[in-house]
Amino acid sequence: MRFTLLGSGAVRNNPRRAGPSQIVHIGDQRLLFDCGRAACLRLAQQGESVEDIDRLFLTHLHFDHIVDVPYFVFVGWNNSRQNKLRITGPQGTTDFVERLIRPPFEQDIESRLGHGKSEFGLDPQIVEVVERGTFYEEQDIRISAAFTDHSKMPTIAYRVEAQGQRIVISGDGLPQDDFVEFARDADLLVYECSGTQEFLDQQPWGTWHIIPEALAELATECGVKRLMIKHLVIEDITGDLTAVDKMGETIRQRFDGEVLVGADGLVVDLGSV
Repeated sequence: MRFTLLGSGAVRNNPRRAGPSQIVHIGDQRLLFDCGRAACLRLAQQGESVEDIDRLFLTHLHFDHIVDVPYFVFVGWNNSRQNKLRITGPQGTTDFVERLIRPPFEQDIESRLGHGKSEFGLDPQIVEVVERGTFYEEQDIRISAAFTDHSKMPTIAYRVEAQGQRIVISGDGLPQDDFVEFARDADLLVYECSGTQEFLDQQPWGTWHIIPEALAELATECGVKRLMIKHLVIEDITGDLTAVDKMGETIRQRFDGEVLVGADGLVVDLGSV
């Protein structure tokens, strides 16, 4: 099993950091989690064809995590995606996708259909996850969901289990009481770390996010082997290119496992056991 962080950034248009997105390879299966700004560009830079990916999982519906979804759907359709696209996400995903695909691109769709394009691949299958627990079991891959506390929005953390390995990918926000058991003994925990306490105290949305010290404590409680931080907002706003590495060092002082500071294209190859 191999994990690639496609986008380590968030809302702002940082050329060094694309918006939230990550891909998990398990054999020949590819699972995409979130589809933020420039996600499809980062896929191309990794040698991945959008039309070969037919499983997309959204953590929540803040725009920085989903803004590349229409391009992902349409270029996959344009390039003749062979398998039915399935988009999984929190409550509200069905409405989001139905409003996003057909209505605003009506002229484009009619034009392509008028020139012989098939409708196959245009309308994704939608799965909404509204309860904690396992919801996906295919090809010896098991995916489960838990929820985080983030700005009163339904927000999912996903646990992917395959080949004897376990990856937990958070959305944004603070862990709920059941998160420690959910992420217990994960081989890789990928969690947002938007900024320090001092930084978040200055932001109107600061209470929506976790600080490095709390994340270190969480990773220790969960007993995870590796922790990767992403959604590195502090760099976007302060312009301090050393800030994210300082947050990583703060975590290392409090957590004994491996700590990885997210960067676009960062790969963790977990292998199999």
